Parts: sequence; C-alpha cells; structure tokens
Amino acid sequence: MVPPNLLLAWALWAFAGFMVYLFLSGLLWGAGWTPTPRRQLEAAASLLNLKGGDTVYDLGSGFGRAVIYFAKNYHVSAVGVEIDPPRRRVTRWGAKRQGVREQVQVVGNNLMDVDLSRASKVFFFLTPLLMRRVQEKVAREMAPGTVVVSVDHRFPDWKPVKTLENVHLYIVPR
Repeated sequence: MVPPNLLLAWALWAFAGFMVYLFLSGLLWGAGWTPTPRRQLEAAASLLNLKGGDTVYDLGSGFGRAVIYFAKNYHVSAVGVEIDPPRRRVTRWGAKRQGVREQVQVVGNNLMDVDLSRASKVFFFLTPLLMRRVQEKVAREMAPGTVVVSVDHRFPDWKPVKTLENVHLYIVPR
C-alpha cells in the first residue's frame, strides 16, 4: 500500500506540472491560456447573431470553451483552431461530454495557416501582438460583409462596429 503522504506528494507534483504546462506552453505555441468569461461568450454570440446553419471559427480555441458553448447553446457548427495537441484532446472530450461532438470540429493547425474562406463568423481572444496579422488575414480570406468578434483586443486599423462587454464586432470591409 502506498503511504497517504506519498500519494499527496504525487498529486501535488502532477498539479504543479499541469500548471507549469498551462502557463509555459504559451512560450512554445505563442499564446497563453486565459479562459473567456461566460459574459463575454454571451456578448460574442449576441454580436455574431449566431443561428443554426452558421459556421463559427474560434482562432486559438484552447480547451474549447467557446466552440462547445456556441455549439451547445446556438446549434451552430463550431471549428476550433488549436495547435496544441493536449488542448485539442480536451476539446474533443468536452464536446463529446456535452453532447455536441457532431457539431464541433477541432483543427490542429496554426491559426495563421487555416483557411477562413468557409467561415461565416469568426471569434477569437488573442494577444495584442497577433492583432495586425489576424486583421490582414481576415481581410484577405473572408468575404466582405462577414462578421468577426475579438475579445478584449482591437484590430489596429479597423474601428469596431459595436462593442459589448469588451467584445469588439467588426464587419469585413469591401
């Protein structure tokens, strides 16, 4: 039998290792982990005017909170773009657990390499350092008039059409 103190020590080491992974993986993949608060997910869904038939992409989807939330509550197809394999696995597990596995797809790719031309709506919560590059990507790949929301950070050259709960709505210009 394993002594209780040893079990506790193992559990603490496992927890510490997971926390180090969460916060230092940002150095490896280029983005840290900050979960989007529910009020901002609700604001994003409202600004995007999500409805059945929509395909919403989440760039840098992390553990899948947004894609699962959108699929479950708005019955849309949700595509999470996440380069980190453990986060993709957690997203797939969460989608299955929440009963939206068929509506949620997780793409293992760098968000700058995924094709956005099939997205009817795009959501993201990225670092300020990526905003110019993502703005250029959205302008290049998405049809004029499609909508994009960004949590907390703004595009440097576009003015948001509307802001709610620090979620910024943009319409791709012509």
